[in-house]
Amino acid sequence: MFHKILAAIDGSPASEKALAAAVDLAAHYQAELIALSVAELPEVVAMVDEVDELRQSADEYFRKIGEAAVAYARSRGVKLRSVVVRGHAASEIIRFAEAEGVHLIVLGRQGHSRVARFFLGSTTDRVSEHCHCTVMIVK
Repeated sequence: MFHKILAAIDGSPASEKALAAAVDLAAHYQAELIALSVAELPEVVAMVDEVDELRQSADEYFRKIGEAAVAYARSRGVKLRSVVVRGHAASEIIRFAEAEGVHLIVLGRQGHSRVARFFLGSTTDRVSEHCHCTVMIVK
């Protein structure tokens, strides 16, 4: 049923649960598994040097998360490809999933207040609403 699975990871406890579920599903379905991290930079920064510093910091942070995800999957007998992209999280997850022909996206549920969700919406809400494929939300 699911031949290609995408786990969206950001290092949060919710995304760690999502990764664990995705690894289990990939093992069950013998599916290809991709872990995607999206490095979002603030829209407003004071200087160009700040942008470079933020990019380097984000690159290092997501590199470590990706390495840990690969090691975790390997320990469960699953091969995982880790990818980092830059942009708006929901948009990039959807774009990447469509470009890769993903059958299932696995996301952790983020704990936003009702007010924040009403005005902004969460990444999970946006992906589940706009994505072409099945979306599994892990609580």
